[in-house]
Amino acid sequence: MFKILMVVLFGTLLSAQMSSISFIPKSQKTSEFMGITILDVKELSFKSFKGIEFTELSGLAYDNNTSVLYGISDQGYLYHMDLVIKQNRLSHVRLVNAYVLQDKKGKSLRKSKRDSEGLSLSEEGLIISFERKPKVSLFSLDGKKKANFTLPEKLRNIKNYQSRNRALEAVTLHPKYGIITAPEEPLKGEDKAIHTLYGEKNVWHFEATGSITSMEVMKDGALMVLERDFHRLSGRLIISLKKILITQCENKLCSSDTLALFDSRDGWKLDNFEGLT
Repeated sequence: MFKILMVVLFGTLLSAQMSSISFIPKSQKTSEFMGITILDVKELSFKSFKGIEFTELSGLAYDNNTSVLYGISDQGYLYHMDLVIKQNRLSHVRLVNAYVLQDKKGKSLRKSKRDSEGLSLSEEGLIISFERKPKVSLFSLDGKKKANFTLPEKLRNIKNYQSRNRALEAVTLHPKYGIITAPEEPLKGEDKAIHTLYGEKNVWHFEATGSITSMEVMKDGALMVLERDFHRLSGRLIISLKKILITQCENKLCSSDTLALFDSRDGWKLDNFEGLT
């Protein structure tokens, strides 16, 4: 049984606020669903911090040692939040710092280079993946760039992606395989029904349910992948959590288990979930 704390983050209100929101459809009588237990759902909003707007969170990473929740915006902003969980509930979330991502010289990243999407925590700092100018980079905890990681050649050219806004949406750090990243959608010329995960020396493939928006390493070495499937004409939104068994497959189609599949057509109060930690 998996237990999930879900956070919906907005930056629209003028003052800091955390409030409970309805997520489970009225037809769902318990908090248990498809083998997971939904523990808590909160909506957060913060006023601007040091002149930096709290908006469009695209990635999350949590430090168990310090209880700091890191978040990045696709506007190139980095946030530090103090997170307190009591009795499986989010009892306190406070925005304590905010930064604009900077290059090695300490200058704010240009608009064309700051579409930050994926986020993972390492001993050396924060690993961030980007769209538009696809790359995976290491940043300090206060948002200063330290280094770029070498990507497979096909991931370096934005022309290989479905669009400039469909590049490296997710990244994580695996204890065995190192950095793993993934495009939001399969690259041009590839089977649109199969996602590919790119490691430093390995690639893995699994069946797609939607677009990849985030991923994390699980305790057994598998990956938990967050997918989003949005139907523009009907407004239907499907969010799925999958377990990808990458430790049991190399260079072939990996087995995957759907841990949960939330469908707005069934009454789930969904939003554009892009962060997982």
